[in-house]
Amino acid sequence: MSSSPGDGSRVEVSPALLSFELNEVVGVVEGSPQLIDHDGVRHPFSAVRLENSGRRLVLVPADGLTDGAYLATARVLSADTHVVSLSIRFTVGSVTGLGNVPDDPGADAGTAQFLGIPSKWATYLGVALSAGLFVVARWVWPNVLGGRRFRFVYRVGATLLVAGLVGRVVLLAAQQSGGLSGISGSAVAAVASSRLGIAIAAAVMLSLACGIRPPGRGRGSDATGYLQAASAIVAVTLGGHGGSTERWPVSFLGTGVHVYAGAIWLGGVLLLVLVQEQVPPLRRWHGFAAGHVALVAITGILLAFIQVDPVGALISTVYGSTLTVKVSVAVLTLIAGSLAYRRFSVGSAGGTEPLPVRRRPRILVAEAALAIVILAATSVLTSVVPAKDSYTTNVRTALDFGASEVLDVEIDSVRRGARSLTVRYRPEGATGGAPMPDVGVELSSAEVNIARLPVELRTTMSADGELVWDSDGLIVPVAGQWKVTVRFEGGRGPKLASFYYEAL
Repeated sequence: MSSSPGDGSRVEVSPALLSFELNEVVGVVEGSPQLIDHDGVRHPFSAVRLENSGRRLVLVPADGLTDGAYLATARVLSADTHVVSLSIRFTVGSVTGLGNVPDDPGADAGTAQFLGIPSKWATYLGVALSAGLFVVARWVWPNVLGGRRFRFVYRVGATLLVAGLVGRVVLLAAQQSGGLSGISGSAVAAVASSRLGIAIAAAVMLSLACGIRPPGRGRGSDATGYLQAASAIVAVTLGGHGGSTERWPVSFLGTGVHVYAGAIWLGGVLLLVLVQEQVPPLRRWHGFAAGHVALVAITGILLAFIQVDPVGALISTVYGSTLTVKVSVAVLTLIAGSLAYRRFSVGSAGGTEPLPVRRRPRILVAEAALAIVILAATSVLTSVVPAKDSYTTNVRTALDFGASEVLDVEIDSVRRGARSLTVRYRPEGATGGAPMPDVGVELSSAEVNIARLPVELRTTMSADGELVWDSDGLIVPVAGQWKVTVRFEGGRGPKLASFYYEAL
């Protein structure tokens, strides 16, 4: 993402417009664009528009801006339904300090994403209990299609799917409008006319039709069942990481196949517990499930490479931790399925008849419970920021200049977006008339041919007398080895020290 003016820049005259260049198609959250000066005064825009097929956001100030420091903010909805906060800090005229610019008022708007977790869980469970249930029944156990249990479970799945998809539309419209209480007709229309909105509408209509007349009652109902399954998989794909334009069409195809294979596998697991009255021989199901589990694993690895970077993000991010839990539960589900297969691979009467059982085997119940946990973990996984965008790690070091002058320096080694560099110093035995220590920091990199990158610092003092210098809008433009040079003036003359770190 780039902007004009650049973040932290100074312009001589009032800019005619402010723009954000994005790498994917976005929608603007209604009412989110704001322009605030250093006194907290909000300046209106005469126009807010999207250009370049939705990849450029343009904000046009209604009036000329006087000399001062400004913060322009907006929130946009990305193609994979994540809310992204944008901001530009800039100054006009002779003003050089950005320290008094207020924080972005929408910076924590992303927490609303977690409201979508229940709707996504209902959607995923609904796909497994409708699309997955029907496909497995048709290809592995067609004898259950006409049964009362199948129709009841299928209708429950279709209802959950409709409820989850409608909830997604409401949430997306609320994000477009800035909150549930401000949902407008234009926001609903914008969601409904998007690719995701069209896919949701198709899936809802077909699910309602199949709920009234479940598949398995003739060729016509089976055809509708297949269409419902396809539409549900496309809607779920576009509502997750498959809706992102990043690495298109790999992300869409990978997510689509992952959703399809997962729905078949988990739908079959749930069918064994919820639909089958007796335990059937599992040999045929084992072969059918194994192929889909292989697809889940292959596409899951592909998607992990796209969403998790570097590997350390698996441990230190919410996304990585959730993915690790999901994979662990999936492995447990496979173990439970393997044990069930060893016990029920053949039935009675030469392996063709179901085994008579008085109650549902615990191993099948455990496998089904684990399947539901997988769907819950997936709903969390698709609601949080991908690990590649949230991963961060800090490099810490102490610079000893002698005479009890020790600086603690900490810098974020991940270069995506504005980074944090902090310098801390606790004066020892300072008197009231002693001059305020001064710190300057510069970055440079011979590896990427950048000779000097000054770092703007803001100075604060904690309650216990510790001085803290924080970077203001530090952008490390490229990955590679960087040198951090710190200049310290503590009353005994300027001193220099430096260290190296690797920007990821």
